[in-house]
Amino acid sequence: MKNRASLNSIVVLAVLFAAGALHWMLFLHSGNMTFQPHDWGKEYIYYSLFKQALTTGEIPYHISLAFHDTPRFLALPETNLSPQILLLPLMGIGQFILVNTLLLYAIGFVGCLLIRQRYRLSLIPFSILFLLFNFNGHITAHIGVGHSMWAGYFLLPFFFLFVLELTGGNIRRPTPIKIAFVLFAILLQGGFHIFVWCMTFLILLLAFNWRYFKPILTSILLTLLMSAFRLIPATLALAGKKEKFIWSYPTVRDALDAIITIRQQAPDRLRPWGTAGWWELDIYIGIIGLALVVYFGIYLRFSKREDLEDTKHKPLDLPVFIMALFSVSYFHAFLTRLPIPLLSAERVATRFIIIPILMLVFLAVIRMERVLTNLKQTFTYRFIAVGTILIMALGFVDHSFLWSVTRLERIYQNRVVDLTIPDVISRQDPLYKNLLWVSAAISIAGIALSLYLAIRRRTDRI
Repeated sequence: MKNRASLNSIVVLAVLFAAGALHWMLFLHSGNMTFQPHDWGKEYIYYSLFKQALTTGEIPYHISLAFHDTPRFLALPETNLSPQILLLPLMGIGQFILVNTLLLYAIGFVGCLLIRQRYRLSLIPFSILFLLFNFNGHITAHIGVGHSMWAGYFLLPFFFLFVLELTGGNIRRPTPIKIAFVLFAILLQGGFHIFVWCMTFLILLLAFNWRYFKPILTSILLTLLMSAFRLIPATLALAGKKEKFIWSYPTVRDALDAIITIRQQAPDRLRPWGTAGWWELDIYIGIIGLALVVYFGIYLRFSKREDLEDTKHKPLDLPVFIMALFSVSYFHAFLTRLPIPLLSAERVATRFIIIPILMLVFLAVIRMERVLTNLKQTFTYRFIAVGTILIMALGFVDHSFLWSVTRLERIYQNRVVDLTIPDVISRQDPLYKNLLWVSAAISIAGIALSLYLAIRRRTDRI
């Protein structure tokens, strides 16, 4: 009987994974892309420059077109410098974006499986986690409009897993090092914004939980060392650049609207507040998803049930609350005015909300598992549970169709986009070029140090 249950679980997990992979294939038009909608043209140029560099061997230090007001191409932290780009000469740009997204999706699925194993999630909580994490409005809308560097998002399960390990009262010695490697990997994918959000969360966690001073500071310092080759040149190239603060959610009502409503255009009431597209506000998880997050993620945090005591993770309360507050207030507008390197790049405050939402999602399914364990597994229970999951899934299908590249390309088929690849130009810029190589050496040293500490600490524990 136990073997049969295990086999059923494997089959369900395989079906979920295949459904997710099929979703992203259809969403990205199987890699057959015109790069016309929104920011896809910029992504095409980014990847074309790297493909050209890998083919010709010419390093694109400077290019004839300025992105973010700088021609220093290798200083842009939102470009993908992961090992996957070695595949670029072997395929078209669209096919690479598809392959890269599917690869990161698969890695993210493994991360979710590790969370399932750690917290012994049954299929129902795991299926809900699978839907809420992989297909929420934030990730689908952003990738849909051409933010393919957002694919580093799929590495977040590892970040949350290790943060929960840190705050769960059973911290392991390598945990800070694992957090650092995850953040470094996210930055490699071009996920600069996601990297900043996670670092902000760690800083808030440290600020309100000084007993974690050593592990969190270790994570932050190792992350900065490993990421030096991306952060130091970016600080130089973007120094003094003033970004216009766009907006946060004007009211809590607008944040709730973004969570439960499927739409593509901002409502008229929001037009006076800014010019960002709805993808910058979209965080759709649906009414059911919101109800589950509110009940299991927030309400049960304050329950006095003994079986939930070890799932409370109290140190996360204030960091989650404050990051959510960043998204629904103008406090972050003040932060962007401070002379802190690269902080001004986070000019869209609504983006911050994805970290607290996801943290609550992971906490919700962990507590849900504890509650469901005590329920009798009747036919009625299974019918309601499966029905609820299917209704949630259909909502995500509708949302993904609305934001899919396939649909957006039909809408923008008459848009003229200049996809001319800028020239690689030669400039005397010794400070920038020297910083590139010095920061690369710092990153290599940081990686070596992190690996040494991981091996040494593992040996010490044994």
